[in-house]
Amino acid sequence: MSEQVQVAAGRESALHRRRWLIMSVVSVGQLMIALDTTVASVMGPQLQKDLGLSATGLQWVFNNYIVLFGGLLLLGGRLNDVIGRRRMFIGGLVLFAAGSLLAAMANTDTQIMAARAIQGVAAAGLSPACLSILVVAFRDPAERTKAFGVWGAVIGVGAGLGTLLGGAIVDVNWRLAFYINLPIAVVLLFAAFALIPGGAPTGPRPKADVLGGLTGTLGLGALVFAIVSVNDHGWTGPRTVVSFLVAAVMLPAFVMIEMRAESPLLPLRLFRLRGVVAGSLGELFTAGIMIPCFMLLPIYMQSVLGYTPLETGLAYLPTTLAMMIVAGPLSKAIPKIGARVPYVIGAVLLAGMLVLLLRTPVDGSYWSVLFPITTLLGVGLVLCLIPTPTVGTSEATEEDAGTTSAVLNVSTQVGGALGLAVAATVLQNRITEYAADGRVGPEALNDALQAGIATLFVWVGLSLLTGIIGFRGLPPRAAADAAPGADTGSRSVKVAS
Repeated sequence: MSEQVQVAAGRESALHRRRWLIMSVVSVGQLMIALDTTVASVMGPQLQKDLGLSATGLQWVFNNYIVLFGGLLLLGGRLNDVIGRRRMFIGGLVLFAAGSLLAAMANTDTQIMAARAIQGVAAAGLSPACLSILVVAFRDPAERTKAFGVWGAVIGVGAGLGTLLGGAIVDVNWRLAFYINLPIAVVLLFAAFALIPGGAPTGPRPKADVLGGLTGTLGLGALVFAIVSVNDHGWTGPRTVVSFLVAAVMLPAFVMIEMRAESPLLPLRLFRLRGVVAGSLGELFTAGIMIPCFMLLPIYMQSVLGYTPLETGLAYLPTTLAMMIVAGPLSKAIPKIGARVPYVIGAVLLAGMLVLLLRTPVDGSYWSVLFPITTLLGVGLVLCLIPTPTVGTSEATEEDAGTTSAVLNVSTQVGGALGLAVAATVLQNRITEYAADGRVGPEALNDALQAGIATLFVWVGLSLLTGIIGFRGLPPRAAADAAPGADTGSRSVKVAS
């Protein structure tokens, strides 16, 4: 056995021995990212007051994060496979903490938007590092399913906690929502150095795919930018149209380059794997429902029902609790029943939640209106979010773990941005129409919100098709048995730590 193979085997063994501790570390890292995706959704009025943000500027506090996060994910995922997962985890963590510090100290609109941009860049490297570390650390199929159960719950719980945390902290000081990332990052840094094996990846280094990196990043970034620009400029605005045109040129060019590249940034063979395609579509459609709900529902709570930011955050408590309660039993059940059944049930529950959202009154009580909505939201999301990474990474190799993780993350970001763009555009158009007719006030806003929410039925329908057709043919243990590492004795394992 060569020295390189021995080193790789030693790192894999260390990852496996510490796998549950490592899972805790990377889950908290992903939780921090998920929190900051939605934490700004309930602090808007305070940001506008303290920093002089316009309505458009406030939206770009969210969009800067999403555009750079989504646009750089493929590059970040590939760098995980090339330079090492621990290095990317640590580097992304340090950069995310720096962005959080700048956001907490911001005194102008330019500073807060720049800080959020730094957080987005950092998340693009950190998030695929977290998931790819899990892929190589858990070799046993049943254990991996449990780990992905925690992972899926973290994404949804993080979104719910972001709203809850944002509401609670806003009553004290919105800056604390960003300062809190600093001690978490410090603890994670020490844990990463102690638990995750270090060193450079073994084996030959692949050639840099510079053209692929440029066209892929520009194309994906332009696509996400175009989607989020719809809210401000409409589907036919010059900024939106130009961005879509750039994406339409760059993304096909990226595909052509990847087809010919010796070491492609995104190996197109991944899309011949049904698990990768089905998992990515599941992430895309679920995020297309999740993000708009976490962004639009607080508007109903605060502007229609008159809730305070704290009350808005507390209203999401059933969502968070439902995810925590369901995640454990679900992750144990998936190896026995497969991913298809829970995913389809989750999509049906989300459809039921949307039906209730279309019936929200202007004077509804929490227990009769919001409690069933937020509970269905939590259960439905966790039933969809846990199966998707299990299926999506089931056929990935250790060498492609970072890239596969990035593909799933890209799907989440694009789906969330597109779902929010469509719903918010319909919402804004209805508000403008009602104002022209002299309809203003909570009732008009409530009707406009329901029109925006109605667009989410498209995403639910696509989710159902993905579950029924895309996950079809996978027997109860198919996704787990196909998992990388299930046959570790048949090949040498290359671990990029």
